[in-house]
Amino acid sequence: MGKHDTAFGINLNTRAPLLYPEQFSSQRLLELAARAEELGYNSVWVGDNFLAKARLEAVTTLAAISAVTRRVRLGTASLIGPLRHTVWLAITWATLDQLAGGRTILSLCVGGGSAEHGGPGYTAQFDVAGVSYRERGTRLAEQVTLLRRLWTESEVTFRGRQHHLTQVTAAPRPYQRPCPPIWIANNPQVFDLSASVRERMMRRVGRLADGWMTCTATAGEFRQNWQQVQAFAHEAGRDTDRIVPAYQMTLNINPNPQRARSEALDFLNAYYGTSYGTVEEGSWHRDPFGSPQECVDKISALQEAGARTFILRFASPDQETQLQRFTEEVRPAILP
Repeated sequence: MGKHDTAFGINLNTRAPLLYPEQFSSQRLLELAARAEELGYNSVWVGDNFLAKARLEAVTTLAAISAVTRRVRLGTASLIGPLRHTVWLAITWATLDQLAGGRTILSLCVGGGSAEHGGPGYTAQFDVAGVSYRERGTRLAEQVTLLRRLWTESEVTFRGRQHHLTQVTAAPRPYQRPCPPIWIANNPQVFDLSASVRERMMRRVGRLADGWMTCTATAGEFRQNWQQVQAFAHEAGRDTDRIVPAYQMTLNINPNPQRARSEALDFLNAYYGTSYGTVEEGSWHRDPFGSPQECVDKISALQEAGARTFILRFASPDQETQLQRFTEEVRPAILP
């Protein structure tokens, strides 16, 4: 893979306005989206949660971003599909795609974490939504199939384990034809999972997704998982060149590595409600917190492992300075 294939997007961090309202307000988030477009970035992204990690709601925020931008793609990193009513999501996302002139990428996930790994808030939000936490993988797989059908067929009847629809027509249709790309995000390398669960996760991507996104992975872990996605895609008779391999990178750029790691640690503890003493105590040591060269080296290794799109999530209250540092000190070493 060559450097000319690489695209960079910016995660606009919809949780930061709640954590640091004086430093990064909702209005400054919109300004950062416009600034990212001005600086030539390919896309802007927003995260999602229902109750576990409060933030600006994802689709509403993307609608606002669509009004202050003209070119950048608008994506979710990532939307917890099982927490949404599938037909309502189809209508909502189609509306957003219309308003944005066909610039959207819908990246879905099952909702990472658990009561054991991320606190009871992770599973409690499924209880509030009336959705089975244990069945969220099955629900997501059915959603991907149903969303595409609702966006392209005049009338949909479906009988599955999680969905039962009879002669449903969803309007409006998306601006993109036949429909917006649907990615699936997962992080099998983060948790201690059985081989059968890992296989089920990666098979879902290979069989259904237009793109795969992961985070907190070494280059070796990314390569192994991406090869598995490709194998399952081949098995399903799909062209792997049409599946985008993406990596969301959490980073803090500072010529003083100690300051970079300290600021990143404070930000991540606030973001996740944790109390780690070092970034090594979590999974975050896989990502770069330090000099521009450290970031370049990490990105280069992931490029060699197959990553084509990088979504940058800055672990800092000062999102604007981090964007400027990446633009001036890291990006020129990656892109020709």
